[in-house]
Amino acid sequence: MLKMKSSLVLLTIAALTLSACSKEPEETSASALVSSEGLLKYVPADTPYLLAMPVALPDDVLDKLEPQVDVTLHMYPALIKGILTSVIATKEAAGEEAGDLQDAIPFVDELGSLLSIEGLRAAGIDRDSRVVMYGVGVLPVIRTTLSDGTLLEAAFARLEEAAAKKMSVATIGNYEYRFAGDDEGRVIVAIMDNELVISLVPADLSEDQLKTVLGLTLPEENIAETRTLKHIADKYGFKDYLVGFMDIERFASVFLDDQSGVNAELLSMIDYDDSKMSDACKNDLRSIAGIMPRIVIGYTDVNIEKLSSKAVFELRQDLAAGISTMTGPVPGLGTDQGGLFSMGMSTDLLAARDFYAGRLDAMDADPYECEEFLDFQATVAAGREILAQPVPPVAYGFKGFLAVVEDIEGLDLQNEIPPTSIDMRLLVSIDNAEGLLAMGAMFSPELAALDLEPDGEPVRLEMGQLAALGQTVHIAMTDDAIAVSVGEGTEDRLGAMLAASVNDPSPFMAFEMDAARYYDSIGDAMMTDGDGDIESMHELQEAMQAMMNMAKESLSRLSITVDFTEHGIELNSTLHLTQ
Repeated sequence: MLKMKSSLVLLTIAALTLSACSKEPEETSASALVSSEGLLKYVPADTPYLLAMPVALPDDVLDKLEPQVDVTLHMYPALIKGILTSVIATKEAAGEEAGDLQDAIPFVDELGSLLSIEGLRAAGIDRDSRVVMYGVGVLPVIRTTLSDGTLLEAAFARLEEAAAKKMSVATIGNYEYRFAGDDEGRVIVAIMDNELVISLVPADLSEDQLKTVLGLTLPEENIAETRTLKHIADKYGFKDYLVGFMDIERFASVFLDDQSGVNAELLSMIDYDDSKMSDACKNDLRSIAGIMPRIVIGYTDVNIEKLSSKAVFELRQDLAAGISTMTGPVPGLGTDQGGLFSMGMSTDLLAARDFYAGRLDAMDADPYECEEFLDFQATVAAGREILAQPVPPVAYGFKGFLAVVEDIEGLDLQNEIPPTSIDMRLLVSIDNAEGLLAMGAMFSPELAALDLEPDGEPVRLEMGQLAALGQTVHIAMTDDAIAVSVGEGTEDRLGAMLAASVNDPSPFMAFEMDAARYYDSIGDAMMTDGDGDIESMHELQEAMQAMMNMAKESLSRLSITVDFTEHGIELNSTLHLTQ
Protein backbone atom coordinates (compact mmCIF):
# COMPACT_ATOMS: atom_id res chain seq x y z
CA MET A 1 0.00 0.00 0.00
CA LEU A 2 2.96 2.28 0.63
CA LYS A 3 3.88 1.87 -3.03
CA MET A 4 0.49 3.17 -4.11
CA LYS A 5 0.77 6.16 -1.78
CA SER A 6 4.16 7.00 -3.32
CA SER A 7 2.62 6.95 -6.77
CA LEU A 8 -0.05 9.42 -5.67
CA VAL A 9 2.59 11.85 -4.45
CA LEU A 10 4.50 11.62 -7.71
CA LEU A 11 1.37 11.97 -9.82
CA THR A 12 0.46 15.07 -7.86
CA ILE A 13 3.91 16.59 -8.44
CA ALA A 14 3.61 15.81 -12.12
CA ALA A 15 0.13 17.32 -12.36
CA LEU A 16 1.28 20.51 -10.65
CA THR A 17 4.30 20.77 -12.93
CA LEU A 18 2.37 20.26 -16.14
CA SER A 19 -0.47 22.48 -15.07
CA ALA A 20 1.94 25.29 -14.33
CA CYS A 21 3.32 24.85 -17.84
CA SER A 22 0.19 24.89 -19.93
CA LYS A 23 -0.75 26.45 -23.19
CA GLU A 24 -1.95 29.97 -24.00
CA PRO A 25 -4.80 30.99 -21.69
CA GLU A 26 -8.26 31.26 -23.16
CA GLU A 27 -9.62 33.33 -20.26
CA THR A 28 -8.63 36.82 -19.20
CA SER A 29 -6.84 37.33 -15.91
CA ALA A 30 -9.90 38.89 -14.30
CA SER A 31 -12.29 36.12 -15.33
CA ALA A 32 -9.92 33.32 -14.30
CA LEU A 33 -9.57 34.53 -10.72
CA VAL A 34 -13.21 35.39 -10.17
CA SER A 35 -14.89 32.75 -12.33
CA SER A 36 -16.98 30.03 -10.69
CA GLU A 37 -16.97 27.98 -13.90
CA GLY A 38 -13.63 26.26 -13.26
CA LEU A 39 -12.03 24.51 -10.29
CA LEU A 40 -12.44 27.51 -8.00
CA LYS A 41 -16.12 26.65 -7.61
CA TYR A 42 -15.07 23.80 -5.30
CA VAL A 43 -12.95 26.01 -3.01
CA PRO A 44 -14.86 27.29 0.06
CA ALA A 45 -14.75 31.04 0.63
CA ASP A 46 -13.38 30.44 4.13
CA THR A 47 -10.61 28.03 3.11
CA PRO A 48 -7.52 28.62 5.28
CA TYR A 49 -5.13 27.96 2.40
CA LEU A 50 -5.15 27.82 -1.39
CA LEU A 51 -2.68 27.41 -4.22
CA ALA A 52 -4.46 27.99 -7.52
CA MET A 53 -3.20 27.60 -11.08
CA PRO A 54 -6.40 28.49 -12.95
CA VAL A 55 -4.81 29.65 -16.18
CA ALA A 56 -2.09 28.38 -18.50
CA LEU A 57 1.46 29.48 -19.12
CA PRO A 58 2.18 30.69 -22.65
CA ASP A 59 3.24 28.13 -25.25
CA ASP A 60 6.66 29.69 -25.81
CA VAL A 61 7.47 29.41 -22.11
CA LEU A 62 6.28 25.81 -22.09
CA ASP A 63 8.51 25.01 -25.05
CA LYS A 64 11.52 26.10 -23.00
CA LEU A 65 10.49 24.41 -19.75
CA GLU A 66 9.00 21.13 -20.93
CA PRO A 67 12.33 19.36 -21.71
CA GLN A 68 13.53 20.17 -18.17
CA VAL A 69 10.25 18.89 -16.72
CA ASP A 70 10.55 15.67 -18.70
CA VAL A 71 14.08 14.96 -17.51
CA THR A 72 13.09 15.76 -13.92
CA LEU A 73 10.12 13.39 -14.06
CA HIS A 74 12.38 10.58 -15.27
CA MET A 75 14.56 11.05 -12.20
CA TYR A 76 11.88 10.14 -9.63
CA PRO A 77 11.44 6.45 -10.50
CA ALA A 78 15.21 6.14 -10.94
CA LEU A 79 15.64 7.59 -7.45
CA ILE A 80 13.07 5.21 -5.92
CA LYS A 81 14.56 2.21 -7.71
CA GLY A 82 18.07 3.17 -6.66
CA ILE A 83 17.05 3.37 -3.01
CA LEU A 84 15.11 0.10 -3.22
CA THR A 85 17.93 -1.88 -4.78
CA SER A 86 20.44 -0.44 -2.34
CA VAL A 87 18.28 -1.52 0.63
CA ILE A 88 17.70 -4.93 -0.97
CA ALA A 89 21.43 -5.44 -1.43
CA THR A 90 22.08 -4.47 2.19
CA LYS A 91 19.44 -6.90 3.47
CA GLU A 92 20.64 -9.77 1.31
CA ALA A 93 24.23 -9.18 2.41
CA ALA A 94 23.00 -9.48 6.00
CA GLY A 95 21.12 -12.68 5.19
CA GLU A 96 17.70 -11.03 5.59
CA GLU A 97 14.61 -11.50 3.44
CA ALA A 98 13.81 -8.72 0.98
CA GLY A 99 10.87 -10.24 -0.85
CA ASP A 100 8.48 -7.34 -0.32
CA LEU A 101 11.02 -4.89 -1.63
CA GLN A 102 11.74 -7.09 -4.64
CA ASP A 103 8.03 -7.16 -5.41
CA ALA A 104 8.05 -3.36 -5.59
CA ILE A 105 10.45 -3.24 -8.54
CA PRO A 106 7.78 -3.98 -11.21
CA PHE A 107 5.64 -1.22 -9.71
CA VAL A 108 8.50 1.28 -9.97
CA ASP A 109 9.12 0.21 -13.58
CA GLU A 110 5.46 0.84 -14.42
CA LEU A 111 5.61 4.17 -12.63
CA GLY A 112 8.61 5.05 -14.75
CA SER A 113 6.60 4.56 -17.92
CA LEU A 114 3.99 6.98 -16.54
CA LEU A 115 6.31 9.71 -15.29
CA SER A 116 7.22 11.47 -18.49
CA ILE A 117 5.57 14.20 -20.50
CA GLU A 118 4.17 11.66 -22.96
CA GLY A 119 3.28 9.17 -20.23
CA LEU A 120 1.30 11.75 -18.31
CA ARG A 121 -0.48 12.97 -21.42
CA ALA A 122 -1.45 9.37 -22.15
CA ALA A 123 -2.87 9.25 -18.60
CA GLY A 124 -4.99 12.36 -19.10
CA ILE A 125 -2.71 14.95 -17.46
CA ASP A 126 -1.72 17.41 -20.17
CA ARG A 127 -1.24 21.06 -21.06
CA ASP A 128 -4.88 21.83 -20.49
CA SER A 129 -4.90 20.44 -16.95
CA ARG A 130 -5.57 22.94 -14.16
CA VAL A 131 -4.80 22.43 -10.47
CA VAL A 132 -6.01 23.80 -7.15
CA MET A 133 -4.72 22.81 -3.72
CA TYR A 134 -6.94 24.01 -0.88
CA GLY A 135 -8.50 23.21 2.45
CA VAL A 136 -12.05 22.16 3.16
CA GLY A 137 -11.75 23.33 6.71
CA VAL A 138 -8.25 22.19 7.54
CA LEU A 139 -8.47 19.00 5.45
CA PRO A 140 -6.24 19.14 2.34
CA VAL A 141 -7.67 18.64 -1.15
CA ILE A 142 -5.86 18.53 -4.49
CA ARG A 143 -8.03 18.78 -7.59
CA THR A 144 -6.80 18.46 -11.18
CA THR A 145 -8.67 18.54 -14.45
CA LEU A 146 -8.03 15.68 -16.90
CA SER A 147 -8.31 15.42 -20.64
CA ASP A 148 -10.05 12.05 -20.18
CA GLY A 149 -10.72 10.44 -16.81
CA THR A 150 -10.75 6.95 -18.31
CA LEU A 151 -7.09 7.33 -19.30
CA LEU A 152 -6.01 7.94 -15.70
CA GLU A 153 -8.29 5.14 -14.52
CA ALA A 154 -6.46 2.77 -16.86
CA ALA A 155 -3.09 4.07 -15.63
CA PHE A 156 -4.09 3.40 -12.00
CA ALA A 157 -5.18 -0.10 -12.96
CA ARG A 158 -1.75 -0.76 -14.48
CA LEU A 159 -0.02 0.55 -11.37
CA GLU A 160 -2.16 -1.66 -9.12
CA GLU A 161 -1.44 -4.68 -11.28
CA ALA A 162 2.30 -3.98 -11.14
CA ALA A 163 2.09 -3.54 -7.35
CA ALA A 164 0.13 -6.81 -7.06
CA LYS A 165 -2.12 -5.00 -4.59
CA LYS A 166 -5.19 -2.86 -5.09
CA MET A 167 -6.43 0.04 -3.06
CA SER A 168 -9.77 -0.41 -1.33
CA VAL A 169 -12.81 0.87 -3.21
CA ALA A 170 -15.98 2.50 -1.87
CA THR A 171 -18.93 4.33 -3.39
CA ILE A 172 -20.32 7.76 -2.68
CA GLY A 173 -23.16 9.23 -4.70
CA ASN A 174 -22.71 7.90 -8.22
CA TYR A 175 -18.93 7.70 -7.96
CA GLU A 176 -16.37 5.17 -6.80
CA TYR A 177 -13.24 6.22 -4.98
CA ARG A 178 -10.07 4.46 -3.90
CA PHE A 179 -8.66 4.74 -0.41
CA ALA A 180 -5.74 3.49 1.65
CA GLY A 181 -4.96 3.95 5.32
CA ASP A 182 -5.87 2.73 8.76
CA ASP A 183 -8.53 3.27 11.41
CA GLU A 184 -7.37 6.85 11.96
CA GLY A 185 -6.86 8.34 8.53
CA ARG A 186 -7.20 7.64 4.84
CA VAL A 187 -5.74 8.87 1.58
CA ILE A 188 -8.65 9.15 -0.84
CA VAL A 189 -8.29 9.14 -4.62
CA ALA A 190 -11.31 9.75 -6.80
CA ILE A 191 -11.62 10.17 -10.55
CA MET A 192 -14.88 12.03 -11.03
CA ASP A 193 -15.74 12.51 -14.65
CA ASN A 194 -12.67 14.33 -15.94
CA GLU A 195 -11.21 15.46 -12.61
CA LEU A 196 -8.78 13.84 -10.21
CA VAL A 197 -9.39 14.50 -6.51
CA ILE A 198 -6.92 13.54 -3.78
CA SER A 199 -7.49 14.18 -0.09
CA LEU A 200 -6.43 13.07 3.38
CA VAL A 201 -9.38 12.56 5.72
CA PRO A 202 -10.23 10.92 9.04
CA ALA A 203 -11.41 7.34 8.57
CA ASP A 204 -14.65 8.10 10.42
CA LEU A 205 -15.57 11.24 8.49
CA SER A 206 -19.31 11.26 7.83
CA GLU A 207 -20.65 10.77 4.31
CA ASP A 208 -22.10 14.28 4.24
CA GLN A 209 -18.74 15.84 5.06
CA LEU A 210 -16.92 13.50 2.65
CA LYS A 211 -19.21 14.75 -0.11
CA THR A 212 -18.14 18.28 0.77
CA VAL A 213 -14.46 17.32 0.65
CA LEU A 214 -14.84 15.59 -2.71
CA GLY A 215 -16.86 18.45 -4.17
CA LEU A 216 -20.10 16.55 -4.60
CA THR A 217 -21.63 19.18 -2.33
CA LEU A 218 -20.50 22.62 -3.42
CA PRO A 219 -19.76 25.34 -0.83
CA GLU A 220 -22.44 27.91 -0.13
CA GLU A 221 -19.96 30.56 -1.26
CA ASN A 222 -16.77 29.82 -3.17
CA ILE A 223 -13.46 31.66 -3.23
CA ALA A 224 -14.06 33.09 -6.71
CA GLU A 225 -17.21 34.85 -5.54
CA THR A 226 -15.28 36.65 -2.80
CA ARG A 227 -12.74 37.97 -5.35
CA THR A 228 -10.02 37.19 -2.79
CA LEU A 229 -7.51 35.97 -5.38
CA LYS A 230 -8.14 38.98 -7.60
CA HIS A 231 -7.55 41.34 -4.68
CA ILE A 232 -4.27 39.58 -3.84
CA ALA A 233 -3.15 39.62 -7.47
CA ASP A 234 -3.93 43.31 -7.86
CA LYS A 235 -2.20 44.22 -4.60
CA TYR A 236 1.07 42.46 -5.39
CA GLY A 237 1.17 42.43 -9.16
CA PHE A 238 0.67 38.68 -9.44
CA LYS A 239 -0.10 37.07 -12.76
CA ASP A 240 -3.02 34.67 -12.79
CA TYR A 241 -0.80 31.71 -13.68
CA LEU A 242 -0.33 31.08 -9.96
CA VAL A 243 -1.83 32.80 -6.91
CA GLY A 244 -2.03 31.38 -3.41
CA PHE A 245 -2.34 32.22 0.26
CA MET A 246 -2.26 30.79 3.76
CA ASP A 247 -4.50 32.55 6.29
CA ILE A 248 -2.83 32.22 9.70
CA GLU A 249 -5.68 33.91 11.57
CA ARG A 250 -8.20 31.53 10.02
CA PHE A 251 -6.07 28.55 11.06
CA ALA A 252 -5.94 29.87 14.62
CA SER A 253 -9.69 30.40 14.72
CA VAL A 254 -10.25 26.68 14.13
CA PHE A 255 -8.97 26.03 17.64
CA LEU A 256 -10.23 29.21 19.28
CA ASP A 257 -13.78 29.69 17.99
CA ASP A 258 -16.88 27.56 17.52
CA GLN A 259 -16.70 25.52 14.33
CA SER A 260 -19.15 23.88 11.97
CA GLY A 261 -18.98 21.41 9.09
CA VAL A 262 -15.76 19.46 8.52
CA ASN A 263 -13.79 21.27 11.23
CA ALA A 264 -16.45 20.62 13.89
CA GLU A 265 -16.49 16.92 13.04
CA LEU A 266 -12.71 16.73 12.95
CA LEU A 267 -12.29 18.45 16.34
CA SER A 268 -14.91 16.16 17.83
CA MET A 269 -13.01 13.10 16.61
CA ILE A 270 -9.84 14.21 18.41
CA ASP A 271 -11.82 15.16 21.53
CA TYR A 272 -10.72 18.78 21.29
CA ASP A 273 -12.55 21.06 23.72
CA ASP A 274 -11.79 24.77 23.42
CA SER A 275 -13.64 25.47 26.67
CA LYS A 276 -10.58 24.11 28.49
CA MET A 277 -8.60 27.09 27.22
CA SER A 278 -8.86 30.31 29.16
CA ASP A 279 -10.17 33.48 27.54
CA ALA A 280 -6.80 35.09 28.24
CA CYS A 281 -5.00 32.41 26.24
CA LYS A 282 -7.49 32.66 23.41
CA ASN A 283 -7.01 36.42 23.23
CA ASP A 284 -3.23 36.12 23.32
CA LEU A 285 -3.24 33.46 20.58
CA ARG A 286 -5.42 35.66 18.40
CA SER A 287 -2.95 38.47 18.98
CA ILE A 288 -0.01 36.23 18.02
CA ALA A 289 -1.80 35.07 14.87
CA GLY A 290 -2.35 38.73 13.99
CA ILE A 291 1.40 39.38 13.94
CA MET A 292 1.63 37.60 10.58
CA PRO A 293 -2.01 37.21 9.54
CA ARG A 294 -1.38 35.89 6.04
CA ILE A 295 1.22 34.56 3.62
CA VAL A 296 0.65 35.05 -0.11
CA ILE A 297 2.53 33.77 -3.15
CA GLY A 298 2.37 34.24 -6.90
CA TYR A 299 4.15 34.74 -10.20
CA THR A 300 5.04 38.35 -10.97
CA ASP A 301 6.61 37.90 -14.41
CA VAL A 302 6.51 34.98 -16.84
CA ASN A 303 8.14 35.02 -20.27
CA ILE A 304 10.78 33.18 -22.29
CA GLU A 305 13.55 35.20 -20.61
CA LYS A 306 12.68 34.76 -16.95
CA LEU A 307 10.28 33.43 -14.34
CA SER A 308 9.77 35.73 -11.36
CA SER A 309 7.81 34.97 -8.22
CA LYS A 310 7.09 36.66 -4.92
CA ALA A 311 6.14 35.38 -1.48
CA VAL A 312 4.90 37.96 1.02
CA PHE A 313 4.80 37.30 4.75
CA GLU A 314 2.28 39.96 5.61
CA LEU A 315 2.85 41.64 8.96
CA ARG A 316 0.66 43.71 11.20
CA GLN A 317 0.82 47.30 9.93
CA ASP A 318 2.86 48.74 12.79
CA LEU A 319 5.38 45.88 12.58
CA ALA A 320 5.73 46.23 8.81
CA ALA A 321 6.32 49.96 9.20
CA GLY A 322 8.94 49.29 11.87
CA ILE A 323 11.03 46.75 9.98
CA SER A 324 10.92 48.81 6.78
CA THR A 325 13.34 51.25 8.45
CA MET A 326 15.86 48.54 9.35
CA THR A 327 17.92 48.40 6.14
CA GLY A 328 20.87 50.54 5.15
CA PRO A 329 22.52 51.78 1.94
CA VAL A 330 24.82 49.19 0.34
CA PRO A 331 26.00 50.06 -3.19
CA GLY A 332 25.03 47.39 -5.75
CA LEU A 333 23.12 45.18 -3.33
CA GLY A 334 20.23 43.52 -5.17
CA THR A 335 21.59 44.18 -8.68
CA ASP A 336 23.31 41.83 -11.11
CA GLN A 337 26.97 41.48 -10.14
CA GLY A 338 27.99 38.81 -12.64
CA GLY A 339 30.53 36.23 -11.54
CA LEU A 340 29.83 32.83 -10.04
CA PHE A 341 27.67 34.08 -7.16
CA SER A 342 27.14 37.04 -4.89
CA MET A 343 25.53 37.56 -1.52
CA GLY A 344 25.01 40.45 0.83
CA MET A 345 22.83 42.14 3.37
CA SER A 346 22.01 45.59 4.68
CA THR A 347 21.05 46.79 8.11
CA ASP A 348 20.48 49.86 10.23
CA LEU A 349 21.37 48.69 13.73
CA LEU A 350 20.16 51.86 15.37
CA ALA A 351 16.75 51.47 13.73
CA ALA A 352 16.74 47.80 14.73
CA ARG A 353 17.49 48.80 18.32
CA ASP A 354 14.64 51.31 18.30
CA PHE A 355 12.29 48.71 16.84
CA TYR A 356 13.24 46.19 19.53
CA ALA A 357 12.76 48.78 22.25
CA GLY A 358 9.34 49.57 20.81
CA ARG A 359 8.35 45.90 20.98
CA LEU A 360 9.41 45.74 24.63
CA ASP A 361 7.36 48.87 25.36
CA ALA A 362 4.36 47.29 23.67
CA MET A 363 4.70 44.11 25.76
CA ASP A 364 4.86 46.25 28.89
CA ALA A 365 1.81 48.26 27.88
CA ASP A 366 -0.25 45.24 26.84
CA PRO A 367 1.31 42.18 28.48
CA TYR A 368 0.49 38.59 27.67
CA GLU A 369 -1.87 37.24 30.31
CA CYS A 370 -2.07 33.59 29.26
CA GLU A 371 -0.43 31.35 31.82
CA GLU A 372 1.45 29.58 29.01
CA PHE A 373 3.18 32.80 27.95
CA LEU A 374 4.26 34.14 31.34
CA ASP A 375 7.86 33.00 30.80
CA PHE A 376 7.94 34.81 27.46
CA GLN A 377 6.50 37.95 29.05
CA ALA A 378 9.26 37.77 31.64
CA THR A 379 11.90 38.18 28.90
CA VAL A 380 11.03 41.90 28.72
CA ALA A 381 13.34 42.61 31.65
CA ALA A 382 16.18 40.68 30.02
CA GLY A 383 15.58 42.64 26.82
CA ARG A 384 15.91 45.91 28.72
CA GLU A 385 19.26 44.74 30.09
CA ILE A 386 20.49 43.94 26.59
CA LEU A 387 19.56 47.42 25.38
CA ALA A 388 21.40 48.95 28.33
CA GLN A 389 24.70 47.37 27.25
CA PRO A 390 27.15 49.81 25.60
CA VAL A 391 27.69 49.37 21.87
CA PRO A 392 30.74 50.72 20.01
CA PRO A 393 29.72 53.69 17.82
CA VAL A 394 31.30 52.01 14.80
CA ALA A 395 28.71 49.22 15.07
CA TYR A 396 25.86 51.66 14.50
CA GLY A 397 27.74 53.00 11.50
CA PHE A 398 27.83 49.57 9.82
CA LYS A 399 25.27 49.42 6.99
CA GLY A 400 25.96 46.03 5.43
CA PHE A 401 28.15 44.17 2.95
CA LEU A 402 28.25 42.69 -0.53
CA ALA A 403 30.51 39.77 -1.47
CA VAL A 404 31.03 38.70 -5.09
CA VAL A 405 32.84 35.48 -5.99
CA GLU A 406 34.11 35.84 -9.55
CA ASP A 407 35.70 32.44 -9.97
CA ILE A 408 36.84 29.39 -8.06
CA GLU A 409 39.71 27.27 -9.32
CA GLY A 410 40.76 23.81 -8.25
CA LEU A 411 37.53 22.92 -6.44
CA ASP A 412 36.68 19.23 -6.85
CA LEU A 413 33.42 18.36 -5.11
CA GLN A 414 33.54 14.78 -6.30
CA ASN A 415 36.83 14.12 -4.52
CA GLU A 416 36.28 16.67 -1.74
CA ILE A 417 39.29 18.76 -2.77
CA PRO A 418 39.14 22.42 -1.65
CA PRO A 419 39.79 25.24 -4.13
CA THR A 420 43.32 26.36 -4.90
CA SER A 421 42.29 29.97 -5.48
CA ILE A 422 39.22 32.21 -5.25
CA ASP A 423 38.83 35.47 -7.15
CA MET A 424 36.41 37.70 -5.27
CA ARG A 425 35.38 41.20 -4.23
CA LEU A 426 34.01 42.35 -0.87
CA LEU A 427 32.39 45.70 -0.11
CA VAL A 428 31.65 46.91 3.42
CA SER A 429 29.28 49.86 3.73
CA ILE A 430 29.91 51.99 6.83
CA ASP A 431 29.35 55.62 7.78
CA ASN A 432 33.01 56.34 8.52
CA ALA A 433 35.16 54.21 6.23
CA GLU A 434 38.36 56.02 7.12
CA GLY A 435 37.70 55.37 10.80
CA LEU A 436 37.29 51.64 10.11
CA LEU A 437 40.56 51.60 8.17
CA ALA A 438 42.27 53.40 11.04
CA MET A 439 41.03 50.75 13.47
CA GLY A 440 42.44 48.03 11.23
CA ALA A 441 45.73 49.88 10.96
CA MET A 442 46.14 49.64 14.73
CA PHE A 443 46.52 45.86 14.35
CA SER A 444 48.25 45.67 10.96
CA PRO A 445 51.40 47.57 10.00
CA GLU A 446 50.69 46.75 6.36
CA LEU A 447 47.34 48.52 6.53
CA ALA A 448 48.95 51.46 8.34
CA ALA A 449 51.48 51.78 5.54
CA LEU A 450 48.81 52.02 2.83
CA ASP A 451 48.51 55.36 1.09
CA LEU A 452 44.76 54.98 0.65
CA GLU A 453 42.51 57.91 -0.15
CA PRO A 454 38.69 57.95 -0.20
CA ASP A 455 38.67 58.34 -4.00
CA GLY A 456 37.71 54.80 -5.06
CA GLU A 457 41.15 54.06 -6.53
CA PRO A 458 42.52 50.57 -5.66
CA VAL A 459 45.83 50.24 -3.82
CA ARG A 460 47.68 46.94 -3.55
CA LEU A 461 48.08 45.49 -0.07
CA GLU A 462 51.57 44.09 0.39
CA MET A 463 51.58 41.30 2.96
CA GLY A 464 54.01 38.42 3.38
CA GLN A 465 51.27 35.93 4.17
CA LEU A 466 49.36 36.88 1.03
CA ALA A 467 52.46 36.57 -1.13
CA ALA A 468 53.10 33.10 0.28
CA LEU A 469 49.60 32.08 -0.74
CA GLY A 470 50.00 33.56 -4.20
CA GLN A 471 47.10 35.95 -3.63
CA THR A 472 46.86 39.48 -4.99
CA VAL A 473 44.84 41.81 -2.77
CA HIS A 474 43.76 45.39 -3.44
CA ILE A 475 41.79 47.85 -1.32
CA ALA A 476 39.77 50.88 -2.42
CA MET A 477 37.75 53.31 -0.33
CA THR A 478 35.19 56.10 -0.43
CA ASP A 479 33.83 58.13 2.47
CA ASP A 480 31.21 55.50 3.28
CA ALA A 481 32.52 52.17 1.98
CA ILE A 482 35.61 50.00 1.74
CA ALA A 483 36.09 47.42 -1.00
CA VAL A 484 38.63 44.61 -1.14
CA SER A 485 39.51 42.44 -4.13
CA VAL A 486 41.32 39.09 -4.14
CA GLY A 487 42.80 37.78 -7.38
CA GLU A 488 44.70 39.21 -10.30
CA GLY A 489 42.64 41.70 -12.30
CA THR A 490 39.67 41.79 -9.93
CA GLU A 491 40.77 45.21 -8.68
CA ASP A 492 39.63 46.71 -11.97
CA ARG A 493 36.00 46.41 -10.82
CA LEU A 494 36.45 47.94 -7.35
CA GLY A 495 35.81 51.49 -8.50
CA ALA A 496 32.55 50.54 -10.20
CA MET A 497 31.56 48.50 -7.17
CA LEU A 498 31.98 51.48 -4.86
CA ALA A 499 30.22 53.84 -7.26
CA ALA A 500 27.22 51.55 -7.85
CA SER A 501 23.80 52.96 -7.15
CA VAL A 502 21.93 52.14 -3.96
CA ASN A 503 18.46 50.62 -4.26
CA ASP A 504 15.80 52.56 -2.40
CA PRO A 505 14.78 50.84 -0.30
CA SER A 506 17.76 48.55 -0.06
CA PRO A 507 17.09 44.81 0.19
CA PHE A 508 17.63 43.24 3.57
CA MET A 509 19.37 40.30 1.91
CA ALA A 510 20.29 39.43 -1.67
CA PHE A 511 21.72 36.35 -3.35
CA GLU A 512 22.57 35.67 -6.96
CA MET A 513 24.34 32.85 -8.77
CA ASP A 514 25.35 31.59 -12.18
CA ALA A 515 22.89 28.69 -12.37
CA ALA A 516 24.54 27.10 -15.41
CA ARG A 517 27.96 26.89 -13.76
CA TYR A 518 26.43 25.68 -10.49
CA TYR A 519 24.52 22.82 -12.08
CA ASP A 520 27.57 21.93 -14.16
CA SER A 521 29.70 21.47 -11.03
CA ILE A 522 26.97 19.62 -9.13
CA GLY A 523 26.39 17.29 -12.07
CA ASP A 524 30.07 16.33 -12.17
CA ALA A 525 30.09 15.70 -8.43
CA MET A 526 27.16 13.29 -8.73
CA MET A 527 29.02 10.97 -11.08
CA THR A 528 30.76 9.00 -8.34
CA ASP A 529 31.70 5.34 -8.39
CA GLY A 530 29.56 4.66 -5.28
CA ASP A 531 27.87 1.27 -5.36
CA GLY A 532 29.26 0.41 -8.74
CA ASP A 533 28.00 -3.16 -8.59
CA ILE A 534 24.35 -2.04 -8.40
CA GLU A 535 23.04 -1.31 -11.87
CA SER A 536 20.18 0.84 -10.64
CA MET A 537 22.58 3.17 -8.88
CA HIS A 538 24.16 3.81 -12.27
CA GLU A 539 20.67 4.53 -13.61
CA LEU A 540 20.07 6.96 -10.77
CA GLN A 541 23.37 8.72 -11.36
CA GLU A 542 22.67 8.96 -15.06
CA ALA A 543 19.18 10.36 -14.42
CA MET A 544 20.51 12.97 -12.00
CA GLN A 545 23.35 13.81 -14.38
CA ALA A 546 20.81 14.29 -17.18
CA MET A 547 18.76 16.59 -14.96
CA MET A 548 21.83 18.66 -14.07
CA ASN A 549 22.85 18.87 -17.73
CA MET A 550 19.38 20.00 -18.75
CA ALA A 551 19.35 22.62 -15.98
CA LYS A 552 22.78 23.80 -17.09
CA GLU A 553 21.57 24.21 -20.67
CA SER A 554 18.23 25.85 -19.89
CA LEU A 555 18.95 28.05 -16.85
CA SER A 556 21.15 31.13 -16.82
CA ARG A 557 21.08 32.94 -13.46
CA LEU A 558 19.12 32.80 -10.24
CA SER A 559 18.54 35.86 -8.06
CA ILE A 560 16.78 36.15 -4.71
CA THR A 561 16.11 39.17 -2.54
CA VAL A 562 14.49 39.59 0.86
CA ASP A 563 12.85 42.99 1.21
CA PHE A 564 11.21 44.77 4.13
CA THR A 565 8.22 46.70 2.82
CA GLU A 566 5.02 48.32 4.01
CA HIS A 567 3.35 44.93 3.59
CA GLY A 568 5.87 42.90 5.57
CA ILE A 569 8.67 40.58 4.47
CA GLU A 570 8.83 39.95 0.73
CA LEU A 571 10.85 37.14 -0.82
CA ASN A 572 11.46 37.82 -4.52
CA SER A 573 13.10 35.27 -6.79
CA THR A 574 13.88 35.34 -10.51
CA LEU A 575 15.07 32.42 -12.61
CA HIS A 576 16.67 33.63 -15.83
CA LEU A 577 16.35 31.25 -18.78
CA THR A 578 19.08 30.63 -21.32
CA GLN A 579 18.38 32.33 -24.64
